[in-house]
Amino acid sequence: MAMSPTITRRLSRPGANDRGQGAKRAYVVVLAGERMGECFTLNAGRTTIGRGVTTDIRINDEGISRTHAAVLHEDDVYYLTDAGSTNGTFANGDRVTRYPLREGDRIQLGASSVLRFTYQLERSEEPQRVQYETALRDPLTGLFNRSYLRNRLESDVASALRHGKPLSLVVFDPDQLTEITAEHGERAAGRALRELARHVREITRRDDLLARWSRDGFALVCREVDALRAARAATRIRESVAARRFADESGREHAITVSLGVADLGMLREPTAEALAEAADTALFVAKRNGQNRVEIYDPENEPTRHV
Repeated sequence: MAMSPTITRRLSRPGANDRGQGAKRAYVVVLAGERMGECFTLNAGRTTIGRGVTTDIRINDEGISRTHAAVLHEDDVYYLTDAGSTNGTFANGDRVTRYPLREGDRIQLGASSVLRFTYQLERSEEPQRVQYETALRDPLTGLFNRSYLRNRLESDVASALRHGKPLSLVVFDPDQLTEITAEHGERAAGRALRELARHVREITRRDDLLARWSRDGFALVCREVDALRAARAATRIRESVAARRFADESGREHAITVSLGVADLGMLREPTAEALAEAADTALFVAKRNGQNRVEIYDPENEPTRHV
């Protein structure tokens, strides 16, 4: 796509019609990509964006240069500028070198990172930030939700394929939740599920992403981890969960075990995020069918899993 000419038109002063309502601040919200849902307030002068450690807004996307772009605040206008990036900076689909941002403009960097430029009254900035964060979280467990997980998984798969790194997905759910629900009700089951999520989060690597995957289940994205290492992590989860009790809101303690399915991107005939998720779900189904409280690795050459 041809480079567009530098755009220098002047915008009306932000917030000029908001007297008595409080000052406005500008920020960007990540709509898609590794940091989806996060909000970043723009500096009064220059805000740099890139994957380098010294940038103001760091996005770990290999399609983004170390210092990819910057937003300059000049005469009450925020200008999106390209910083000599390899893959270009785009505003609303057009490649730009300097562009005056308006409310709602979309900024695309690299292959998958999309940001939205917006203004917000200072007094309501924090509620707005909380609103975006809440939209990415499961209200029961506080973990990231399925929507965030699917977006993140697509990014991680693309990165793993690009750099030849391993990537595994572990999905699991409790074996006794149906019985707890039937005997003690939805609230008791929900509390047990929340405690299970908290426990697993405490025993997993910080680099791994734990998220709510289904009504009763969870998923763990393991970066730079192959099937055997992911299976060892899954086994630690299985053993740790089986060794403790989980309390509901009435103080009743429940013994819970989990069944887990493991899939390795490198073992798939079709290395996509969707195929990886389907493979892990298949392994989980086999673990349930074969007796529960066990780990299965997806293996397309072995009808279709093998027990660990």
